[in-house]
Amino acid sequence: MILRVILFTVAFHMTFSVVRVTASLDALSHGYGSFTVGLLISLLALFPTFLSMPWGRVVDRVGARLPIAVGGLFLLAGVMIPAVFPTSHFGLTPLAFSCALTGIGMMSTSMVSQQLVGFYSNSHNRTANFAWLATGQAASGLVTPILSGMIIDAFGHRYAFFYGTAAALLGLAAFYWSRNKLPASWERARLRDKKTGAFELLSHPRVRNVLFVSALVSMAWDLEIFMFPVYGHAIGLSATEIGWLIGMFFAATFAVRFLMPLLSKRISEWQFLVAVLAIGSFAYILFPFFTELGPLLVVAFILGLGLGASQPNVMSLLQTQSPKGRVGEALGIRTMLTNLCHTVLPTGFGLLASAVGVFWIFIAMGVIMGGSAVLAQFRDRSDEVTEEEA
Repeated sequence: MILRVILFTVAFHMTFSVVRVTASLDALSHGYGSFTVGLLISLLALFPTFLSMPWGRVVDRVGARLPIAVGGLFLLAGVMIPAVFPTSHFGLTPLAFSCALTGIGMMSTSMVSQQLVGFYSNSHNRTANFAWLATGQAASGLVTPILSGMIIDAFGHRYAFFYGTAAALLGLAAFYWSRNKLPASWERARLRDKKTGAFELLSHPRVRNVLFVSALVSMAWDLEIFMFPVYGHAIGLSATEIGWLIGMFFAATFAVRFLMPLLSKRISEWQFLVAVLAIGSFAYILFPFFTELGPLLVVAFILGLGLGASQPNVMSLLQTQSPKGRVGEALGIRTMLTNLCHTVLPTGFGLLASAVGVFWIFIAMGVIMGGSAVLAQFRDRSDEVTEEEA
C-alpha cells in the first residue's frame, strides 16, 4: 500500500512543481520583476498558512479519502487555469488563481500522504518508508523542472501547464485505484484530548524542536525555489539551464533519500538534521560566488544533499514525538509554519534582492543555518521519546 500512496503523491507533486517553476518563468518572460514574482509565488502558500491547522484536525477526524480527493481536484483546477487562459492574453490573474488553488491542493494531499506513511509503518521501517516517499518527491523535483524548461523553450509556457495537467489526472487515477484500501478513519484519533488546542503541542520541547528545524529548512528550500530562477535569469541562463540547475538540486535530494533506508540504520534522525543545517550553511555561503553554470551545478548538488535529508527525518520524528492521536495536528502546525515561510519569504527575498542584491541573501541564510546547527546539537532532550518507546 505504501507504493500506491507514493504513486499518487508523486503525481500530485509533479503538478505542484510544474506550477511553481513555470509560473515564475512565465511571469519573468513577460517582463515582471522579482518582487512581483515573489508575490505570485507567495500565493502558493497564502491559504495553506491559515488552513493547515484546522485542516489537520479535519484529517484526524475524517480519514484519508476525502482530503485526497479534494486536494487532487484543486491541483487539477489550478494547473489547468493558465493552460486555458495564457498570460500573454490575460496577464497575471490566471497565474495568481493557479498558484492559490495549487497551494491548497498540495497542502491537503501532502498532509494526508505523510500521515498515511506513518499509519502503515512501524518503528522498524518508519524512517525508511518516509525516505521512499521523499525519494519519489525528489524524483519529481528532478524530472519536472528539466522537462518544464525544455517544453517552455520548445513550445511555450502554456504547454508546460498541459504537462502538469496530465500529471494531476494521473494522480487522481492512482487515488481512485487505491481509494477502497485507504483508511476511512485513524484509529488513534480517538485518543486525542479534545480540551487541548493545537498550539499546546508547542509546549512539548520534543515537538517544538522538530518544528523549529522544519521551519528553518523550509526557509532554505524557499530560497532555492525562489532565487534559483531569479538568479539564473539575472546572470543570463536559459529556461533549460535554469531547469537543469533546479534539477541538479533535486538529483542530489533523490540520491540522499534513495540511500536513506540504509543510512538510517546507522545515523539517527537528529544526527541527520544537524548535518542538514551544517551542509546547507556551507552551500549557501558558496553559491553567490559563482556565475557560471558548471560551478553552480556543483553547489546546487551539495545543497540538495543537505536539504534532501531533512524531510524523511522530520516526518519520522513528528510521528514518534507527537502525543498519541495528534499526528495530524502536528503535521498541520508544520504545514502552517512551512507555508507561512512560503507566503512571507518570497516577497521578502524579492524586496531584499531589489534592495541589497542576492549576494547578502545567500550569505545571511548560510550564517543562520550554521548557527542553528549548533543550537540543534545542544537542544533540550528532556522529554524526547526513544525509538523503543515509540
